[in-house]
Amino acid sequence: MTTEHLHPSGYPWAERVRVGMLRQDAFVEGELSDHLQERVPVVAVGSNAAPSVLVRKLGGLLETGLPVGSGIVDGLHIGHSAHVSARGYVAAAPARGDLTQPVTLCWFDAAQLAVLDATEPNYRRVRLPGGMPCRLVTADGAGGPLVQGAQVYESVHGVLGESGHPLPLQDQDSLLRWLAERLPTEFADVLAHDHLVDVDLREQVRRALVEADLVVTSGL
Repeated sequence: MTTEHLHPSGYPWAERVRVGMLRQDAFVEGELSDHLQERVPVVAVGSNAAPSVLVRKLGGLLETGLPVGSGIVDGLHIGHSAHVSARGYVAAAPARGDLTQPVTLCWFDAAQLAVLDATEPNYRRVRLPGGMPCRLVTADGAGGPLVQGAQVYESVHGVLGESGHPLPLQDQDSLLRWLAERLPTEFADVLAHDHLVDVDLREQVRRALVEADLVVTSGL
């Protein structure tokens, strides 16, 4: 992964959706394994959908491979967590919504999942509610088999929104402009990635979001 791909302005560093097996040194495209029941399916709504990000997080644990597939989830909204990440961007977060969303699905073994959990200190991993079924996408693009026990990382801070409605996922430039228009004027000059890496400023922004009533619950 290049420095350009890692820059906060490019979050979530989207890549072409592929189906197959991710390993540390390659992505082998093809049909999914028949042994998925031994792993935990997790829906990716942000950068965990990018194979290069997962390689960076999991490294040698990919020796056992990581099955990756394409899915859809009914009633899923993809927005933004109501906090600023350590690297200065505002990450994606799921909420209950009205749309059927295309998603990337990854099936993690126990060791991989423990390491991934440790990279998500601002999220908790929860099972998708019963009213939000997740299905595999078939070769013709239709919804296929139900994915049993699919999970997702929910933000512990809530999601950005107004009047009880979560904000849809946006690119970082658009999102920072949205925040600048709504937060107190003293934040206008510091809502930039190079400033937002400061831990104290990130906490000030998090509190300001709450005070400005820009945080809604995920409903998950």
